[in-house]
Amino acid sequence: MHNTTHKLYLLCFAALLCKQLIAAPTQTPTPIKIIFDTDMDTDCDDAGALAMLHTLADRGEIEILATTVSSRFEWSAPCVDAINRYRGRPEIPIGVPKGEGASTSRGSRYARQIAAEFPCTLRSNADAPSSVEVYRQVLATAPDSSVVIVTVGYLTNLRDLMKSVADKHSPLTGMELIKKKVLRFACMGGRYPEHLNPAVFGNFKPDPSSALAVAEQWPTPIYFSGQGDEVLTGLALSETPKNNPVRRAYELHLGSCKNHPSWDQVTLLYAVRPQAPFWQLKTDGYNHIFENGTNQWRAAPDKDHILIEFSKSESGSIRAIIEELMTAVDHLGTL
Repeated sequence: MHNTTHKLYLLCFAALLCKQLIAAPTQTPTPIKIIFDTDMDTDCDDAGALAMLHTLADRGEIEILATTVSSRFEWSAPCVDAINRYRGRPEIPIGVPKGEGASTSRGSRYARQIAAEFPCTLRSNADAPSSVEVYRQVLATAPDSSVVIVTVGYLTNLRDLMKSVADKHSPLTGMELIKKKVLRFACMGGRYPEHLNPAVFGNFKPDPSSALAVAEQWPTPIYFSGQGDEVLTGLALSETPKNNPVRRAYELHLGSCKNHPSWDQVTLLYAVRPQAPFWQLKTDGYNHIFENGTNQWRAAPDKDHILIEFSKSESGSIRAIIEELMTAVDHLGTL
């Protein structure tokens, strides 16, 4: 990047960063308990959101209960493991789907390389336990109405959780556990007001039956998020250490391009800071998901579906917050 252009970028970034103080918490409340569910395969914003997650935990805003993986791609879980380990939390539970779900042929430009280049305990998804077991164990031990679930991938794990029955972790069914323990569910997926292109991309179409089941049967309110195209982040990762696996994931996925849409990061930011001034919630109607995974926001009937929106004028402020949280490294583990 030309020096003058780089300086201008830094000045603009600094100005926007100041504005984020409005959205940041002014006091330290009880940390929000988060289960972060990611596909970690076909897009790098999952890695960016996971970096944010750790920074928020470093600062005491959240407690990470689990980082489950919804992809059946062999190296998705090891990639998550590598990022968790780099950020000093190798003990975070990781689970994977053990049944049907999205095709493994979707692949990833970075997950296998991250697993090979960075220290991790898991060698493949096969080494991780079932996501259902992880969910049930974590939810069973959490206080009632305390857990925030954030999905930035397929809804395979949540469908399987809903279908689960009593086990050694809890005498409750999956649906009963969800009703008792979940405070809020933020879901990245779909486009709004509609996305009727049947091409296989996005978070609903690779496993449409799971998306449909969760949208229709989930027993608590669902906060859907689809914006992020105009919130371009990632450039500042080039200023982080070269041994940062998130920086490496963006390099592998983007090549010479340095910025990328932030769909997953926007969803996580809402889940953690729902009181920030830039959110606009649409509470009437519901998200109708078709059998092929396309979707349309319909005016009626009302369901427990809420659409997370923000105006284009707020994109710069949101970008500054996300970029700072993605690149700040307040605590590192031992590699």
